[in-house]
Amino acid sequence: MPAPEDPSAVPYRFHAPREVQAGELVLRRWQEDDLEDLFESVSASLEHLRPWMPWADGYDLDGAREFLARQAPRATPDGDEAVSDAGYAMRDPSGRILGSCGLHGRLGHGALEIGYWVDVRHTRRGIARLAAALLTETAFALPGIERVEIHHDKANVASAGVPASLGFQHDATIVDEPEAPGEVGVEIQWTMAREAFPTSPAAKLLEDARR
Repeated sequence: MPAPEDPSAVPYRFHAPREVQAGELVLRRWQEDDLEDLFESVSASLEHLRPWMPWADGYDLDGAREFLARQAPRATPDGDEAVSDAGYAMRDPSGRILGSCGLHGRLGHGALEIGYWVDVRHTRRGIARLAAALLTETAFALPGIERVEIHHDKANVASAGVPASLGFQHDATIVDEPEAPGEVGVEIQWTMAREAFPTSPAAKLLEDARR
């Protein structure tokens, strides 16, 4: 008899909305015609991203095109198809790219992980914090999602400030193989449970942004 499948190894598929918004921040699913905007934003931010993002090394137009081909929503007769990764362009109301973020179904059933990066020209404005709060709300609006996680390398101090400020709880610290030049191989994991979200700083941040 084969060994039972590890549920955490099975990508979790979910139906992600095409667009969500809070205040001046708009998260819109990446489209294939976003190629020029994406490539320009990443190219301007490469030195900022390279220490933490493995894909930043050797990034080129083909890499941007392949990413968009994977991320673009695909419609079916019953609506958009379920995905295991939903990438969003962070935009201001004028449509300018501020960075990228996403929901990832790599934790198994009932959980989603948040990832994000901010264009170097728009850092230190609370954009990642607001985007992560908005993605947390988006995740808990989906049926069956009971927790949301944010993971980062211990050396990435800027990323650490986001979950801590939103009310995520430090859940685990594990030794992990470094994947990018700035990493030290110690992964910090943060968790928000569904029941904790309504009274969390993340929910309050969204409420204030929408006033």
